[in-house]
Amino acid sequence: SWFLPPFERVAREGCRTFMLGYQSMDGVPITVNDWLLNDVLRGEWGYTGTLVTDWDNVGRMVWEQRIHSDYAQAAAAAVRAGNDMVMTTPQFFDGAQEAVERGTLAEAEIDEAVRRILTLKFELGLFEEPRRPDRARQAEVIGSTEHAALNLETARRSLVLLTNDGTLPLAGGFGTGTGGRAVAGAESAPRTVAVIGPNADDAQTQLGDWAGSSGQADWLPDGQPRAMITTVLEGFRAHVPEGWSVSYARGADILTVDADPEGAFFPDGQPRPEVVVPAEPSETLIAEAVARAEAADYVVAVVGDRIELIGEGRSTATLELVGGQVALLDALAATGKPLVVVVISSKPLVLPPSAHNAAAIVYAFNPGMRGGQAVAELLLGLVEPAGRLPISFARHAGQQPTYYNQVRGQHGARYADLTQSPAFAFGEGLSYTTVEYADLEIPTAELGTGDSVHARLTVSNTGTRPVLETVQVYVSDTVTSVTWAEKELKAYRQVPLAPGESREVLIDLPVAACALVDARGERVVEAGAFELLVGPSSRDASLLRAGFTVKG
Repeated sequence: SWFLPPFERVAREGCRTFMLGYQSMDGVPITVNDWLLNDVLRGEWGYTGTLVTDWDNVGRMVWEQRIHSDYAQAAAAAVRAGNDMVMTTPQFFDGAQEAVERGTLAEAEIDEAVRRILTLKFELGLFEEPRRPDRARQAEVIGSTEHAALNLETARRSLVLLTNDGTLPLAGGFGTGTGGRAVAGAESAPRTVAVIGPNADDAQTQLGDWAGSSGQADWLPDGQPRAMITTVLEGFRAHVPEGWSVSYARGADILTVDADPEGAFFPDGQPRPEVVVPAEPSETLIAEAVARAEAADYVVAVVGDRIELIGEGRSTATLELVGGQVALLDALAATGKPLVVVVISSKPLVLPPSAHNAAAIVYAFNPGMRGGQAVAELLLGLVEPAGRLPISFARHAGQQPTYYNQVRGQHGARYADLTQSPAFAFGEGLSYTTVEYADLEIPTAELGTGDSVHARLTVSNTGTRPVLETVQVYVSDTVTSVTWAEKELKAYRQVPLAPGESREVLIDLPVAACALVDARGERVVEAGAFELLVGPSSRDASLLRAGFTVKG
């Protein structure tokens, strides 16, 4: 219903390689799932490309999932299911040969896999042009000025302003002077910004998973080149208005690590990640941070995850801030100084009351090499907030699931102590202005399955700053033959608006996009009543509604 459609779209567009997951469906590992790989992927979707296993999928069927007793059985099953390339199962080669000797795997079945691999290589022209590394081209392109500029703009556009009591932007954002510094209004006296927190000046954690110091890129043991990274602290020092000052304190540690009690290696020989040990709050670090905060006009607290808590193989048992970070935020909030909380993390964290009651919260994800500059520019008002949440934030880890498109009737409306209302909902994000939605209309509201929903509405910038507004379009099928999501995002439009400007926004949505998967496993558009919901986020209170009917 929800996981296959994105894969189907790229398969039909000509994608030539899919990697197989570790999971199972109805007890059958994806590696040997004949229904998924052959009936659906190669059959229904007409896919003719290659399949590659994830790391040691074949071995895991022996030592982890235990659905095969030896590597000969596992190798034969993987090849027969249509796998073409086996990623890092050292025993596969001998196991496949043994399977051929036993007669459980035919050479013709191996030929099919080889044929698909060779076909792909011919399609890519690899026999004519091997495409070996071009050192001169690498030196010219990697880290180039153009790529750095794109990196910065991507980081700017990704930042999500979650709350703001009017404290932001700090410098008013009246313009830039020499060196890209903010220029505050003439009436503004010089200010001091205390940039505090364990992620304020942590260059490598800012980059996230599969970066140099994540442990996965062993050719960069010391991490990405430090000179190419701008942290939040460095961003503020470079971009505050002339005469402003920036102070710094780490304020808290997040964690240390210890050896995994299960041993240094997994059964397949891969090293196990070390186990995280949360750091205790430090009175010394907090006292230093509080002193910096009390001497400042604004406090920017940069918290979140460290690299050891981020990415593949590093799921956490909690969503709370780890280590001394909550104690730090509580202490900073107690100073009474305007507190802006910046969250650098790879997942939606549960934030404490001291963060929710702060002057502002910005979610920065893992913003990359230029992310610190982007954060500073946003907080100083040199750029406008444009990011919107692709996920929802829970109020408590036990509140899960907290995603916007929940299936009707699959989860209660509330716990005994919490409703299902998330702290921050899918699609949310503030601007430094105010935007109003009005007059949603569907001129032709009775449609066939081959038609499109044509709608229009007016979006107005009612504030004093420009905005890039993300107009979100959801659909709700009011009565369905199977349980289905209450609403689903189907389209969006990004609309630039100058202060005071209004625009008519046109929506063109194929009725075919309103399909569901019925009890027979077929994707269909069912006749009946639908609602088009349009607004700035997935929250019901923020959405305009207009009905339409599909004939059938």
